[in-house]
Amino acid sequence: MLMNVFCFPIRHQNKIIEINKEIIESLGHQVYPLKSVYQPKFFFDFDKAVILNWVEDQPYIDSYGFFKSWIYFFFYLTTIICCKLTSRKIIWIKHNFKPHINKKFSYRHMITCYLMNIFNIKETTLEDYVGAHYIPHPLYLDDEELTSLAESCQTTNKIKVTFFGHIKRYKGLHQALRIWPKDIPLSICGKIESPNYKRELLDIVNRRNINVVINEGFVEDSELENLLLETSHVFLPHEANTMISSGSFYHAITYGCNILATKSAFSMSKFKEHNFISISNLGSVNLNTLQRSLVQRREVMSEALEHYSRVKIRKSWNFILNS
Repeated sequence: MLMNVFCFPIRHQNKIIEINKEIIESLGHQVYPLKSVYQPKFFFDFDKAVILNWVEDQPYIDSYGFFKSWIYFFFYLTTIICCKLTSRKIIWIKHNFKPHINKKFSYRHMITCYLMNIFNIKETTLEDYVGAHYIPHPLYLDDEELTSLAESCQTTNKIKVTFFGHIKRYKGLHQALRIWPKDIPLSICGKIESPNYKRELLDIVNRRNINVVINEGFVEDSELENLLLETSHVFLPHEANTMISSGSFYHAITYGCNILATKSAFSMSKFKEHNFISISNLGSVNLNTLQRSLVQRREVMSEALEHYSRVKIRKSWNFILNS
């Protein structure tokens, strides 16, 4: 059955929104921004579907200012209620176990979750280890692009470890740097959440005199692709029980990178599935251990495609939209 699908947000820095939108449209559905649901021709379409991403973060952005943020929050809640009453289904995609925003807004998150429970709106996650409804996280290249790129990859044993993405405290980078091995170079690339956190990271690096370079600033897609193709391992130091899934993980394996991660529910679930993941407390890892366990780029890409192909994700979306 073809339907109108309303997505929140319709655009995001994380390309997962754009990728899933394209997949849903490839199934024949029409995708619109959530605010369009109030148009009369859509409001009384009782066969429509609504997809909500980042309920744990998006509605609580404080950069709007006090009054505007409250208006935005209540509009969001009202929209959920209206959609529940006038839609065929609401798909709540939960990305994190708890909000990554300022703790002063956590009560708004509690209100939203309470509303979801009242209306029996079930969580859908991007990982099957959580036990909820599940849609696989997509890779960042389509199947044909990934196959072509894998065929051009050369064998190498060079070790280069990179951390990339928004540099926020919940990702645990400050804790990792306190025990980072001195013989492993680490490149950190991304926008740091605050001047205070930047100073804290630099203080640790300078005090320990470790081989770490911090390149601050947003990394464009073209830069990121080149960066990952020169990287052997992507470092994921996320604190345990914060995020359900990691876009950095899927971005990394799209380009054939191995994963060096600290222990979390997410990393342990992936460790059981794939041989290109190393779980370490960092005290026992060194250049030799990384070289011995290195899985070649082409093999990583092949395994990524086997588990997270567009074909599999298209089937998952088709099932969840029509079930």
